[in-house]
Amino acid sequence: MAKTRRLTQVRAGRIVRAVVYDQPLATDEPRIRAAKSRHSSAAREKLNAKLSWEKCEAAMAANFDRHDLWVTLTYREAPPTREAAMRCLGIFLRLLRASRTARGAELKYIKNAEHMTDKGVEGRWHHHLVVNAAGGDYEEIRGLWSKWGDNVDFEPLLDGVIDYEARARYMCKERPPLGKQAWTPSRGLKRPVRPSELVDDALPLAPPPGAIVLDRDQKDNAWGSFTYIKYLLPFREPSRGRGRSILSDSGQCISSGTGPEKRRRRS
Repeated sequence: MAKTRRLTQVRAGRIVRAVVYDQPLATDEPRIRAAKSRHSSAAREKLNAKLSWEKCEAAMAANFDRHDLWVTLTYREAPPTREAAMRCLGIFLRLLRASRTARGAELKYIKNAEHMTDKGVEGRWHHHLVVNAAGGDYEEIRGLWSKWGDNVDFEPLLDGVIDYEARARYMCKERPPLGKQAWTPSRGLKRPVRPSELVDDALPLAPPPGAIVLDRDQKDNAWGSFTYIKYLLPFREPSRGRGRSILSDSGQCISSGTGPEKRRRRS
């Protein structure tokens, strides 16, 4: 079967965004080529994360999952400026990294500083962190933060209602000062990957079994179309025994072996 359509994906952990569209051909008449080019440009545009929360969502999904933590740090006496708050947070994170390194654990995080309340009025400076779970986290983080505050709030990053997008939008809800970022990742975090390939004309763009569709879009004209989909792959516990779970190049979930496997429909 002819391969004249292009499938491009952006994979960030369990979040996959994909488009499939009719690719302009050298043999197309100019008006047909122009129509296909409009669709291919629109399709690629759907995959470009331009907004701060979209980039934050991708960073979260590529590096953290439901076992990881959403941590809110508040001060005993809040610093007067954003710069002062970020200096305090930097010292805390260095202490946390040293503590984890001493026990052979890594530290990954996404951090921010904000001072607006949920009602949109100015309040005290505080921080939100996405932190990878490493065991003993509550006692370790509370103990290290006690230099600056007595209140540390822990939540699971994902809880069945709150998802990556909700967390990312919340972390980016406050506009940062000019030249500053709403959020900052730790070094060495994984980046989304973007595979692309030519596929059969009849290929349907559909999520694999168990995935949750988060968004869809489709555009058609007389000479071509593009389809966009964003979905969340099902969470899979680390495999035990001989069985394992494989994610194919096309984003399909394929099971092999006979080991036990736990599935949750939404995290």
